Amino acid sequence: MAADGDRGVNGVRLSDIASVATAAAVAIALVLVFIPDGTASAPPRPIDAPSLRLPPAEQGPPTALFIGDSYTAGRGPRELSPSCLAASRLGWLCHLSAVPGTGYVSGGPSNRFTVDEYRGESTSFAERIPLLAKQFDPDVVVLDGGRNDQFPPRANVLAAMVATIGEARRAWPEAEIVFERPRFLSRPDDDLGFDDSFTNRLLRDPAARGVSVIDPIRAFDGRDTSSLLTDDGVHPNRQGELDLAAQITASLVDQRFTANA
Repeated sequence: MAADGDRGVNGVRLSDIASVATAAAVAIALVLVFIPDGTASAPPRPIDAPSLRLPPAEQGPPTALFIGDSYTAGRGPRELSPSCLAASRLGWLCHLSAVPGTGYVSGGPSNRFTVDEYRGESTSFAERIPLLAKQFDPDVVVLDGGRNDQFPPRANVLAAMVATIGEARRAWPEAEIVFERPRFLSRPDDDLGFDDSFTNRLLRDPAARGVSVIDPIRAFDGRDTSSLLTDDGVHPNRQGELDLAAQITASLVDQRFTANA
């Protein structure tokens, strides 16, 4: 399969942080989509974070669903992916639907491809949502993609992003929706054309009302990231994944969620 760089890559509310610390005191099993291996790892201690709207402790820990590409998935066990490591740092349970090479457009009808012999044909983010909605009821949905969507016209990608957010809203009307801005760790200053103007157009669409935006890879701007990359020069190595997980965690902590406000 081509490397992601070759494809153009690839109710409940968020109460206060005291609830997170209490909920995270118990062991957290990460539940993962696609090929569950029956394994679970003890998460790190939750970080000391400012107040976020999260379910009361008696309701159990919040649940996050990450929908994305190879950056979302990581290159090792899924419970150790940057996405799920960030969730566990916050005391959240983690579901993961991440397929290399896919995006809001990529992997969908316009350029379907075979992922591998186990997963078969690719799907775009929006196409996955109906099945995911039958399996999970997350408190937070994080959409992490766009790295593989550099080939279509920007207007088409914008329309696909809006449609995906709309599908997520319909599937999980009480969930917080988070849009993670796409970047590569190899060039964190490059917004891939998804600049502030693009993001503002996205957020002005009625379907995206209340969506939260995070930009964790931007935190690496000005830093030599070469030691954080695998030999392909695109994907994070293990240290890169750990550093990325820390920045995703920090971004979610710093973000004051406004969805459904």
